Formats: sequence, C-alpha cells, structure tokens
Amino acid sequence: MIDSMPNPRSIAALLLLFSLALPTLASAQGGTEEEARRQLIFAQDEIDGENFQKALTSAESALRLHPPLYEAMAYKALALEGLGDLKVAESLLITYRELRGGWENLPQAEGDLERVQSKMGERMRRLESLAALPPFEDVKELDDMPSFPEGSEDFLQWLVLRQQIDTARTRMHVGGGLLGGGIALLVGGGVALGVTSALSKDDPNNANIEAFYAGGVGSLFSGAAITLVGLPLTVSGGARIARLKAGGVATGSQARIEATRRGLALRF
Repeated sequence: MIDSMPNPRSIAALLLLFSLALPTLASAQGGTEEEARRQLIFAQDEIDGENFQKALTSAESALRLHPPLYEAMAYKALALEGLGDLKVAESLLITYRELRGGWENLPQAEGDLERVQSKMGERMRRLESLAALPPFEDVKELDDMPSFPEGSEDFLQWLVLRQQIDTARTRMHVGGGLLGGGIALLVGGGVALGVTSALSKDDPNNANIEAFYAGGVGSLFSGAAITLVGLPLTVSGGARIARLKAGGVATGSQARIEATRRGLALRF
C-alpha cells in the first residue's frame, strides 16, 4: 500500500514544471493575440486603400488567431461590403452587435450597418425597377412579337411556332446551298464535256483530253447527286414555312407545352 502512494518528489517536480510552463503558455497566447491585432490593423489599412480582398484575408486571419477579437468581424464585414457581398456583411455586423452588446467598442460600426442596409435597399429598388421595364414586345428588335400575356399558353404556342419556322428556314438555307453547288457542278461538267468532245474530234487519242472528259463526267454525276439532295430540302423547307405562317403551329413538332407545378412550361 505504501509503495503505491505517489512520490512527494515527483509531485514537486511536476508542480515545478507546470509553474515554469505557465509563463510560456501565457506568452504564446499573448503573442497570438498581438498578431491578431496586427492583422486587424492591416485589414483597416487595406480597407482604406480599397484593397478589399486583402482586407478580407487579414480580417479572417485575425479571427482565426484570436476568435474573441470580435472587432475583426466588423472589418471583415467592411471588406465584404467592398466586394459586393452585402448580405453577409449585414449579418456579420449584426452578429458583432449581439456579441458585444452594442456599439460601445466600435461606435462607427453602427453607421457601417446603416450604410450596408441602405445599399441593400437601393439594390432591391433597382431590381424592382428592372422588373417593371416594358416587356420584350416593346423592343424594336422584337417588334414582331405579339402582345400575349407573359407565360400564357398563347405566348408559348407562339414560341413553338417561331422555333418551327427557324428550323424550316435553316433546312431551306442548307438545301439552297447544296442546290447551288450541285447546279454549278452540272454546268461545269457540261462545259467540260462539250469542250473535250470538240477537241477529241481533232485528236481522238489524246490522254489529256480523255482525262478532262472523265472529269466532266464525274462533275455531272456529282452535281446531279448533290442537286437531288438540295432540291427536296429547299422545297420542303419553303413549303413548311408557308404552311406554318398560314395555319399556325404544325403537328409533329419537337417543341411541346407541358403543365408543371409552377405553371406552363415549354419543352423541346
């Protein structure tokens, strides 16, 4: 039983070591707090110089080094205000006020909060003014847009019609390009055949004339094939545009209107 009792000398040694460590710990804590305050000064200087990103970094460093330094929240809020994040800036200033029980330690923060809230109100007013702008139908570039209520079924049907017309117009333009290229090849091949036929009468065994003749034949076949592709595209695209403009939205479109929980939706 006596052997299990702690040695008085060991207890004394531990107490001595603890007493020696206390000043070191206190010194380390004091150094951390001092560095946090230095970072807070850096943050203030950067805010004065409108270097808000650097100010934000310094304020966050101060909070990380010494969390009870609540004034760093206020400077972080000012940095965020400069960066345009007004909502978080307001939240930080209100949190600072609650933690400190008022503005006694940093009186100017009260004015900072009022300024941030004023900016938020101004931003909301600008958004409301944008929402009150005339609808797209009043814009000159879209003067063909009908005056349907926004989001109505008639408006969505009009969008479907526009999508179909644009698709048909693209098909017609592609077909027109192919048709033009095919006709050019047909004309070129016909000219080549005519010229080589005339030259072959004088020199029937000329290899160059035979090569040009073969090239002309190839151009004729290529032109005919391309024309057969381009002509239907051009005709069908033009006919579809005419039908859509005359009779409204055609059937079989990839665009459709669906009813959702939020209202009508246009699907493609």
